Amino acid sequence: MSKEQAPYSTVIIAVLCIGMLSGKAIAQTTQPAEGNRDPRFRPDRGDVAGNLMRTLPVIVALDTDGNGEISTAEIENAAASLKKLDGNLDGRLTNDELRPKFASNSKTPAKNSTLPASPVKPLPTTRPLPRVPGKIAGLAPRKILKLFGAQGTEGVDQRTMAGYRRVFGFTDFNKDGRHSKEEYIDGGRYLTRESRSGIFQASDSNRDGFVSENEYVENRIITDEAKEIFSEMDADNDNRLTTEEFMTSSKLKDKKLATEVFDALDGNRDGELNLPEYLRVWGQWARN
Repeated sequence: MSKEQAPYSTVIIAVLCIGMLSGKAIAQTTQPAEGNRDPRFRPDRGDVAGNLMRTLPVIVALDTDGNGEISTAEIENAAASLKKLDGNLDGRLTNDELRPKFASNSKTPAKNSTLPASPVKPLPTTRPLPRVPGKIAGLAPRKILKLFGAQGTEGVDQRTMAGYRRVFGFTDFNKDGRHSKEEYIDGGRYLTRESRSGIFQASDSNRDGFVSENEYVENRIITDEAKEIFSEMDADNDNRLTTEEFMTSSKLKDKKLATEVFDALDGNRDGELNLPEYLRVWGQWARN
């Protein structure tokens, strides 16, 4: 095998090995040069390894919900996620496809430069999202989630809970005990800005413009469990649920109920479920 290429399975093993390296070793050997450093790469914030890891395309691809951790469901879907990095579709990932792309700071152009800073592109306009139904076939949302096997906080052990709180602390850059929109939406690097905005709004249950530690943990519990159930139904691991996959998963024994639930989850009415639309409805049901 060429040193320039690696199959998806090799990359997965490499990622797991990278995760076991110490933060000091990573900081000493792979920090980007000062002139090429992404302005959001902040060693002074104390999490050098974490900041660096969040620049790796492999990590960004695997961490589909952008929460800073690779969950069990994301590990199981790793092969499908890594295919998104294979730009030339040759079945292998080259150094160019795996190499971090550190952004230049457009607000501080080089000395004597006559080039203007790149304008910030406005977010694309989107159609209003459909209303999430309050009941399906006369059943309350939480009753439906229990039929899927959801346990909520009762299914989370203390070690996992502590892990959620630790990750919250990593991204609470000013250490005020909450995530602001500037920290999470503007300063985030996972997914698109629009996706981060959606996650922030879902987490901000009291609508005060901030996400507290408790709100963050609640959203992680809901999201991680929902993703695990989604993964169990996704027979071909392509991060989409077809009607056939949903119906044959036997999560909902009543086929008529299953059809109505699928229709409620399918916000864009395209006959299949992608993860964002599924999580949007699931999250609202779990908080109902």
